Formats: sequence, structure tokens, C-alpha cells
Amino acid sequence: MATRAGRDLIVAAATGTGGVAAVVRASGATAFDALGRWGREGPVQPRRCVVPAVVRLPAGELPCVAACMPGPGSYTGEDTVEWIVPGHPDLVEMVVRAVLAAVPGARRARPGEFTLRAFETGRLTLEQAEGVAASIAARTDAELRAAGHLREGGLGRAVDAALERLADLLALVEAGIDFTDQEDVVAIGAGDLRAGLAAVQAALRSLVDGTVPLERLAAAPMVVLSGAANAGKSALFNALLGHDRAVVAPVAGTTRDALVEPWRVSAASGVIEVLLVDAPGRLEAAAEIDRLGQVMRESVLERASLTLSCSPDGMGHEEGDAVIRVRTKSDLELGGAPAREILTSTRTGAGLQELARVVAERAALIGACAAGEAPALARRHRDLVTEAVAHLDAARAALEGDADHAAPTRPELVSAALHGAVESLGGIRGRLAPDDILGRIFGRFCVGK
Repeated sequence: MATRAGRDLIVAAATGTGGVAAVVRASGATAFDALGRWGREGPVQPRRCVVPAVVRLPAGELPCVAACMPGPGSYTGEDTVEWIVPGHPDLVEMVVRAVLAAVPGARRARPGEFTLRAFETGRLTLEQAEGVAASIAARTDAELRAAGHLREGGLGRAVDAALERLADLLALVEAGIDFTDQEDVVAIGAGDLRAGLAAVQAALRSLVDGTVPLERLAAAPMVVLSGAANAGKSALFNALLGHDRAVVAPVAGTTRDALVEPWRVSAASGVIEVLLVDAPGRLEAAAEIDRLGQVMRESVLERASLTLSCSPDGMGHEEGDAVIRVRTKSDLELGGAPAREILTSTRTGAGLQELARVVAERAALIGACAAGEAPALARRHRDLVTEAVAHLDAARAALEGDADHAAPTRPELVSAALHGAVESLGGIRGRLAPDDILGRIFGRFCVGK
């Protein structure tokens, strides 16, 4: 575990800006110095506390609250101070600059550097750090649950159990190689070794089979509600979500931006999460601000996996293989007999379940993954587990022909294969991860994480 000494001070906004409040984080050996320079008597004692504080800005003093977290009991494992300040982006940047100016040698944090330090000090394992990155990038509840599983160490516990068992088996195999001249050392029998390898393999295969690919959750289909202005898209958007998210008004052009919300639909394979988008309505003539909305409309339609073409009278539908025709306001009977349309009414609820069912079926056909509650594995994790299973296959192959109660006849081959499995699983935990892997993982972060 790293100590508080010897690390330069890094500073950045650790939360998004623009909200009510934001956090500016400083982590490193001199984290408490800035707090001590702004109106406090003497040096700040490194103790865990929340205190009233000020930040001296060019325009005057900014009263705020500071959370003090001495290492190693902080997020990074180092001395850390977090200033909780108003969330205006310009003000947050002023606070960052003030902290940098207050402490000689302080510098801005690079993307992912706070979490990298948490990994380096042992506060997070590598897959937990990847869970932080996945949480930042999550767009749906399914992605957020999968990221939480990584952050909470669910994958790590399963990998540790396999590593512990493999380490025991490897020790017994190598004892039979190196200490055969010792009377009190008994090599493991081939039968017990086969059984142990099979048990670890079964656990690893179950780990892969019982999870879904994180990449498939990240590729949630975008389902876009499209149609002319005032076609009832926003009302349908709210009805499908089950709560009011979009403003509904009889004025054409009320929706000027694309609203995006996760929507869970039930398919035969389980619950699928899609991104439901309420696009601005199609306008024939648009003023300046409405033209911006039309640009946004075209942009989301280009990225749509499925388009719900909405029309209250059955006229003006989009065409295409990825289009589902929806007759809105069907209770008003505004048009003729429907042709290849799903009839819906947000007032009576008619057709909403059928529309959700059709969306789920189409989403499943284009490769959407049932989210459910199953944990997810990133491609790197799945590849390393698969590698470990392959190494264990090689170890079992080296035991072919050996009698159950006899020592392995080719223990060196078994040992080499077990070392390969241990290295593969160790790569998940970060114990043996090369620098290029670390660089790729932490490079995906944003500054302040």
C-alpha cells in the first residue's frame, strides 16, 4: 500500500459541471497545503473531516465546504481534499486554477489519473477501475448495473477463487518436480489433479456462460419516434416510458431537441433495454431555431436502429426495412383503414403493449442483448478467461494416460500450462497487466476521474 509521501499534487473537477454543486479534487502529498494557505492558522493536520473553507479567487473569497481525506483511506489512497463549490463551469475552472496556483508543483490531472492512482495504491483492482470507466460511459440501466458489478468486485471474487485453487494445484505439481528427494513430500496424484482442473474449468466456463458481453449492452438499439410535427410522438414517448418526460402541447414544434431515455421491453430471450428517442417533428417550413431542430432530427434518424413512423391519419410514413408504422390517436379515427400499422392511443392505452412487443422482437433480430440482472463481462475479461480455460485444457491433455493414483508423468508440461492459466486470470486483476493494457484502459477516462 502506497503512503502519502512522494506523489505530486494533481487537481481537476471530479464531477460534471453545470449542476447545483461540483467537486474539485486535489490528490497528492501536498493536498492539505492549499487548504492551509487560505485563511487557516498554521498547517492543516491530516485528519478525516468536513470543514468550512474558502477559496481565494481573483474576484474575492468563495465560501465553500472542504472534505479532507488522509491517505490511505481516500479514493486514490493518497492525501485528498475535495472542495464542494457551486456547479457553474466558469466558477469551477476558477477554483481549479486557484488550487493549482496555491501549491507549488501542482498540475492538472490527466484523464483517468485519479483512478490510476487508486489502482497503483491498491485501493482498486484493475477490473474495478474498469467498472468506474464503464459507469462513466453508461447510457442505460443495464450498462450501469454491469459497471456496478465490476466496481463491487463480483468478477474479482470469482477470479480470485479460481486463482486460489490453481495456485494450490500448481504448488503441489511443482513440489513433485523440485522436492522428489524429500521423504515427506508427496506429489499430487493425476486423478486428484484432473478433478481439480475440471472443477476450475467448470467454474470459469460458468462465469462466461452466465454473463452477457458488455459491448452488446453498450450497443443498445436506438429506437426513434419520427413523424410530422404534432403527430402525437411526445405523448406516445411518455406513454411508452410510463412517465412524463416530454412536454406535450398542441403547438407544432414543441419538441426542438432529441430526448433520449432507456426503455425496457420484454422479448422471448428476456428484457431488452433500448434507447427511445423523441425526435423533433418534421416541419416543411422552419424558422432559425426550428431549423436547428430539423438538423437534430436528421442526425438521430441517421443513427436509428429502428424508426417508429408516427402518423395520426396513416399519411406521410417513412419507408424502409427498419421502419415500424404506428397510427397514433387511433381513438379519434382521423384517417382511413390502417394498412400495416400498429394502432395506438395514449388516451386509452390501446396498442402500447403490442408496439412494445414488436419493438422487442425487431431489436432481438438486430442483435440486441437481453439485459436481465446477469452480470456483464468486457471483451478483455472474456478473452482472458477463455485463454485460461485453454491452458487448463492443455494441462489436462498432459495428464492423458496417467494412472489416477500415480504422480503425473509429465509434470513440467502441466506446470507450464497452469502458469499460463494463472497469468491469464492475473491479467483481469491487474497483477500481471503490461503497460500498454493499462494505458488503453485508463486512457478511456475523462479528466477528473
